[in-house]
Amino acid sequence: MELRNLKTFRLAAEKLNFTQAAKLLNLSQPAVTAQIRSLENEIGHPLFFRIGKQTFLTSRGAIMKRYADRLFTSLDEMRRELSEPDPSGTVRLVIAASETFCTHYFPMIIRKYLDHFPGSGIRLVSCDSDQVITGIDSNEYDIGIISGTYHKNGITNVVISEEEDLVLIASQNLVRKQKPSELVHHFPFIRYEISGTFHQQMENYIREAGINPQNVIVSSSLEAVKSAVMNDIGIGLISRNLVRSELVAGQLIEIPFNKKPVKIMTSLIIATHKLSDERTMRLIRLIEQNWNAIHTDRL
Repeated sequence: MELRNLKTFRLAAEKLNFTQAAKLLNLSQPAVTAQIRSLENEIGHPLFFRIGKQTFLTSRGAIMKRYADRLFTSLDEMRRELSEPDPSGTVRLVIAASETFCTHYFPMIIRKYLDHFPGSGIRLVSCDSDQVITGIDSNEYDIGIISGTYHKNGITNVVISEEEDLVLIASQNLVRKQKPSELVHHFPFIRYEISGTFHQQMENYIREAGINPQNVIVSSSLEAVKSAVMNDIGIGLISRNLVRSELVAGQLIEIPFNKKPVKIMTSLIIATHKLSDERTMRLIRLIEQNWNAIHTDRL
């Protein structure tokens, strides 16, 4: 579940008014409704119901509200602790990457890093590639992971993966109902909303495959794209590594529209002057050594 959606749900559950929640979150009411429905699709149950003009939580909604309160209380406590100076005086490394990279790649890498430097502090920031680049340029982040490459004086770009590619997927249930080649004409096309190189790579895939979707759903999260496809909402375009295990298990089916693979290049970027730090270099080596093996090891 996306924290953004849970945050929206929690406020809507407190106010029991989507309009008020939207105003406080600086969102449109349709955006709030869409995020709530995304959660409802994910759990398979409604979270709210209306009687007249009043809105109430369902029993499932009350359960989710209880756990969301606990979750955000824990997150607040975590942020407070992370903002405190390290007792050992150790410099905290700040790593910035997309939500997908933070979730699927870094847990194992950070664990190995802490085996070597157990007293180290690490802050992992989830943001898109453009924000990563801005943070590296402004010295807000120490290490960034981006889709594509970035070249600028004073910045070192290290390509850590050229092996991943994009894949068009559908759930097993949808493939049973209709021929894969016809699914794109009868179900929504679900894609990741991002700018820069990754967006261009998706456009290349769509052009090469000759896809002209009539109904498009755009999501700012690759995890949400995957979840929507798993829940039979439509077909999705996503990075293969994110769904490799589901493809092997047969839960998701690849639709081979593209004539040739559209490869996704992933790079590590860092201010060149920071390469003299021993701990930073150790982390970079661990990222280089483990990045491509992470999803393979999970199969």
